[in-house]
Amino acid sequence: MTQPPSLPSITVVPSCPRQRGLSSMISQTQNKPIDLNLVDQVCEHIPAWTWPQVKEQLVDAIVTEMPTHVIEKLTGDPVNDEGALNVLDEYYKPDERNKDLIVDAFKILGKEQTAYLLDSLQLDKIQQPTNQEDHE
Repeated sequence: MTQPPSLPSITVVPSCPRQRGLSSMISQTQNKPIDLNLVDQVCEHIPAWTWPQVKEQLVDAIVTEMPTHVIEKLTGDPVNDEGALNVLDEYYKPDERNKDLIVDAFKILGKEQTAYLLDSLQLDKIQQPTNQEDHE
């Protein structure tokens, strides 16, 4: 029986996620180039009204992968996962950061895990809201 691949190790790069994006704070020790065409394809296939669910799922997965020293850098407390979630929720809240979220997820989680998480959301089955109130 083969063992599943190990998670990539991550290191802290001095930075602030509000200025340069999370991937500049957390990076894989082996910096593999990200296929930006694939990122664009992923973004194009995510319906606009499903981004809140996408952001929730990916931010949660990113925080789960964070070492405690990165959580401490974000929140001042090494075990404040909830605080880290809040910081990243706010950071990725603007729609113009949607692509950044996918890039960061590819770098931190890997493209296969990111694709799996997105697939598990069954975005094609989420109904488009009929008015703005439903979208919030």
